Amino acid sequence: MKSALLLATGLLAISSTASAGGYLGLALGTQPGVNDEMAKDVGNPSGRSLRALGGIRFDNNFSIEGALNGFGVIAPSRGDQTAYQISVAAKLNLPLGDNFEAFGRVGLERTWLDVGDDRYNWSGNGFLVGGGFAYRLDAVLNHAALFVDYTIDHATVENTRAKRDETARIWGLGFTIGL
Repeated sequence: MKSALLLATGLLAISSTASAGGYLGLALGTQPGVNDEMAKDVGNPSGRSLRALGGIRFDNNFSIEGALNGFGVIAPSRGDQTAYQISVAAKLNLPLGDNFEAFGRVGLERTWLDVGDDRYNWSGNGFLVGGGFAYRLDAVLNHAALFVDYTIDHATVENTRAKRDETARIWGLGFTIGL
């Protein structure tokens, strides 16, 4: 996972040509829908999610994207906490016309929940898949877009006491802006 994050960081640092480029974005998401193992043993979601993202678009169709997502959970006997997910993904865009495009995303992610006690902190690795639609705002602001997406994150998380498979499903509404 560390090498994937280093690769993504390096790709984000590369300068790009005029037809491609780096971008940054922010998305507000729904309260995650989670599987029973996560809700019962790890933490039950208690609010919306927020995702910061950045990427580099190599042409009009392919990007490498990194993101940090966080959402509130109520951890058993630990109260309100924040779960985090960091990811790196390949993203494929399909132009639909009139500045609309569909996209799909697949990648690797790391999930963690720090509750302040090493015996009960959860962390683990997994994957994500997702897709959505974007509207490019090139007429208003070059290399900017509004998007809606749906992402499924799955990871095996563990602590010193247990191991659980967690799945989170999140709808997001956001924007990106070119660098």
